[in-house]
Amino acid sequence: MTLLRRLICFVLLFSGIDAAQPFPHEQSDLKPDPAARFGRLPNGIRHVLYPNQEPKGRASLRLLIEAGSLNETEDQRGLAHFLEHMAFNGSQHYPPGTIVEFFQRMGMSFGGDSNASTSFDRTLYLLELPDTKEATIAEGLRVFGDYAGGLLLETKEIDRERGVILSERRARDSVGFRTFVAQFEFLLHGTLLPQRIPIGDPAVIEYADRARFLDFYNTWYRPDLMSVVVVGDIDPLVVERQIVTAISGLAPRAPARPALDRGQIDAAAPLRTLYHFEPEAPATTVSISCVTPHGYEPDTAANRLKYLPRDLALAIVNRRLSILAKQENAPFIRGSISVNEGFDLFREASIDLTCKAGQWSAALAVADQELRRALEHGFQPGELQEAAANLRNDLEQAVKTAPTRRSPALADEIAEGLNQREVLTAPADDLALFRPVLDQITVEQCLAGLRDAWAEPHRALIVAGNAVIGPPPPVPTIDSAAAHAAVAASSPAPVAQPNSPEALIAAAYERSRGVAVAAPANENELAWAYTNFGAPGVVTSREHVADLDLDLVTFSNGVRLNLKKTPFEAGVIRMLARVGTGLLTEPRSQRGLASMASATFDAGGLGRHSVDDLRRILAGKNVGVQFAVDSDAFVFRSATTPGDLQLDLQLLAAKLTDAGYRAEAMRQVHKGIEQLYLSFQHTANGPLATEVANLLASGDPRFGLPPKDVLLARTLEEVRAWLTPQFGASALELSIVGDLDVDATIAAVAQTIGALPAREPKPLLEELRHVTFPAEPFTKEYRIESEIPKGLVVVYWPTTDQSNIQRTRRLSVLANILEDRLRVKLREELGGTYSPNAGSLTSETFPGYGYLSAGIDVDPAMADKTASTVIELADDLARQGPTEDELARAKLPLLTAVRESVRNNGYWLGSVLARAQEKPEVLDWSRSRLSDLESITVAEVAALAKTYLGQARASRVAVLPTAAAPKPATPPLLESGSK
Repeated sequence: MTLLRRLICFVLLFSGIDAAQPFPHEQSDLKPDPAARFGRLPNGIRHVLYPNQEPKGRASLRLLIEAGSLNETEDQRGLAHFLEHMAFNGSQHYPPGTIVEFFQRMGMSFGGDSNASTSFDRTLYLLELPDTKEATIAEGLRVFGDYAGGLLLETKEIDRERGVILSERRARDSVGFRTFVAQFEFLLHGTLLPQRIPIGDPAVIEYADRARFLDFYNTWYRPDLMSVVVVGDIDPLVVERQIVTAISGLAPRAPARPALDRGQIDAAAPLRTLYHFEPEAPATTVSISCVTPHGYEPDTAANRLKYLPRDLALAIVNRRLSILAKQENAPFIRGSISVNEGFDLFREASIDLTCKAGQWSAALAVADQELRRALEHGFQPGELQEAAANLRNDLEQAVKTAPTRRSPALADEIAEGLNQREVLTAPADDLALFRPVLDQITVEQCLAGLRDAWAEPHRALIVAGNAVIGPPPPVPTIDSAAAHAAVAASSPAPVAQPNSPEALIAAAYERSRGVAVAAPANENELAWAYTNFGAPGVVTSREHVADLDLDLVTFSNGVRLNLKKTPFEAGVIRMLARVGTGLLTEPRSQRGLASMASATFDAGGLGRHSVDDLRRILAGKNVGVQFAVDSDAFVFRSATTPGDLQLDLQLLAAKLTDAGYRAEAMRQVHKGIEQLYLSFQHTANGPLATEVANLLASGDPRFGLPPKDVLLARTLEEVRAWLTPQFGASALELSIVGDLDVDATIAAVAQTIGALPAREPKPLLEELRHVTFPAEPFTKEYRIESEIPKGLVVVYWPTTDQSNIQRTRRLSVLANILEDRLRVKLREELGGTYSPNAGSLTSETFPGYGYLSAGIDVDPAMADKTASTVIELADDLARQGPTEDELARAKLPLLTAVRESVRNNGYWLGSVLARAQEKPEVLDWSRSRLSDLESITVAEVAALAKTYLGQARASRVAVLPTAAAPKPATPPLLESGSK
């Protein structure tokens, strides 16, 4: 370090000079959102305050530290993330082991309302405060002050947390993560990024002493690298004064240190190839990338407009890939193209296709030829019109919905924008900037934008996944992948050897390059075919429920309509339709039919319009109805706008009366099923989704996915035969909530759903509602073929159904108490797992059916001990009951969520309106929810714990890995994927 630089650091450390980075708008011609209040303290900390009304009475706080894993030295790898954990393990005002409980007593949930995350270039802390009282906000800012400058970092707490970090590392280990590591080091060869994956180096995590933590903390948790964001139902002037009081006294604790050199993109070779073999992957991904150096560009109007044609071009190519994937004999499952810039270091243009293992060569050819088709021949005017219409609609809807944006998402957006040096602009200004250009943009400009992203001749080819190319390759491990990443930046780029997998990939690519590509065909104009469903229905009854402010309507055809006008989402209307009997009536001889129906129905389009036709016809519209099979009904969901409500109702009516059941849907689903069941062989989801789900229902064939061949045996004709009669005549209850006009909505429903044929009453089907939990406790162990050293333990206790809503609420509280005990014991005390969870399921469809469960990711060697510990904790809860403090800490976050939910359209739609006429008691459930939760006592919860959580009632399941083959003897640094 030069003498001048040492002097500057000394002055900044001790003088309190404002050394903060400028706000992005201070270096741009873009106008910042006028609703935001920007400020900077003398010590350099920036703040952004944004008054926002939803959720009412709450505030979202963010503390941004512009330092992450890229700021670590070699012997600190993983400490940026580790330090984020230590923020919850003791600070100036919150002794070790108290802050989570403190949050809970405030009415905040751990993980939901208080959390943090670490990336390469930033650490972000979040708080979702339960109210906006001055004392509550002051407490939140005091927490941030401790994060920023008051962490204790006691050695015993560091040692205790090591196991938690290693558990998180194990929990995040997966085929996807290993593939990411290999691709990262390949594409970003020559840079620091592959060596600084935030989860870190196990050796550092296990052995780093306190001095290393202090060095990182004191060096990088500096005021000039910090920003505080507060969004919510606040007075900015009041909060600003509180910020001054809480954190203006923070000062640097160590001299500033220059960031490490991030290296330089090595793009010298015209063609590079990577073959990364993952035998546990459910599919193979082929990629063609162009990675080039790319530095920081200021966020200006000109730069935003510069990349607009490119973004539209990408949307068009993605549309083409979606169409191709549905074609008969298409050699890939799905595909996408993208362009991204990162870390002021690189730009990556990439086209990626997912395929079956044996189709990698054909998929690579599709990727190459579709990319060249776009680069050589450009686009059709109709394609551009569709892409521009969708973007224009997104911009317009952002303006309409801006008044009721949710504070948590807006706070995240502001914090990430500060980190990325992006100007916080108002949606109205975004629309004003882009709309004139969208009206004038040409296909030639889009082509030029795409060509610019792919202008360099460098190409990187990747085939990653379960494809075997050439001799069977060795299997990489996470440790060897990380070790290779550590040397990748300093090693020369790998050179493909003759007849190697890399050479075979390059040869396949060159063969494809020799195939000429033609211009895309013009698309014909399409017109919406579903506007008339017969004479409008007649309203036969209408009731206004005054205390809940909702309307219950019945039409002459038997359709029931439930409506509630709300101000919670400006310009948004949500719909939910329940029709027929759902899973209840799945034929026992056609196991898996409900799953096949859920997967194929929407993909089949309509009788007169395919899915691709619908995308063209509905471009620029806010319309989309999604189908699913529920336990006792078929369900359609959608979100639309007042202007598109009629069209959305027409789409719903069309799906009910003229579903497409196209073969292309089955082709897509069969590819997905192959991929899903391959993943089941190597992940805990396999046994849980198939055998365990069925076991918990005592073998009822409607529960759990069947064997793959059974599911593949289901046909579209079976789906059609099951659904069509019910869609045509079964009971139908439609619920609509949001920014609506009640009378106009009733009229729109009358012309569509109200005009459909008459509905039959919903049958009771009592004989089909008999489902039981196994009569005797069981212990099951399932083995999956996996080299990944992690297992899963789940413990189940049978309970009962949801017929008694008071009991159901108390079971949920009991589950929360159990989860908190698991957190304290398994995570905080033993460091044996990262995120234990517990929950309660009580069925509304199957009388007497329900269970409590607890799930824990574990080191496989600790599976038995962990399961026994869980059962012992639950048994102690059954014998001793909870404490008053435990009950309060379980109830208060629930009460916060309940108070917030009454201003949430999703709650009203799904929990109240959806069955308001079929099951009128749900209205009383809504009325009693808050007072009933408040009234829950220790004695009530203790009684349920004693009834259900005893050791003798516990069943346990363990899913553990068993290696498919011995680990390869290949030295770690020479393993496949790193050649």
